[in-house]
Amino acid sequence: MGNVKLWEYVRDQAVRGACTCGLCIGAIDNPAKHQPEGHTIDMVFFQVAKKDKANREDFLALVKDEFPHWLDGEEHGYIEMGANVGDQGLAIMTIALGHLLGVWTAISPAMLNLPKDLQNLMAGNGMLSMKV
Repeated sequence: MGNVKLWEYVRDQAVRGACTCGLCIGAIDNPAKHQPEGHTIDMVFFQVAKKDKANREDFLALVKDEFPHWLDGEEHGYIEMGANVGDQGLAIMTIALGHLLGVWTAISPAMLNLPKDLQNLMAGNGMLSMKV
């Protein structure tokens, strides 16, 4: 992979925002409910989808090289990870891509059956994380 950094990989292999795959186009009313499993994840602030070339092994190698402490079995939040990578939005995308690739499990208030305003409050208070 050369001298690629994790942030570059995430930037290039994840889509921030609405799905653009073309598979969900017939589901205008609520495309997220019609996406294939493992396609997109709701991270409260925005959705993240993985691109077709995203690869678990490449992603994991970059994490092990740059941020091995993320694989220690402890929960790591987007605020901490944002301090590590230099950007909280990129940290959220990293959490999502790692989840979609099966490297870890994302913990997002959007996964709970709660009102959107409570999900926003929880995420805003740092309750958006990952755990191996």
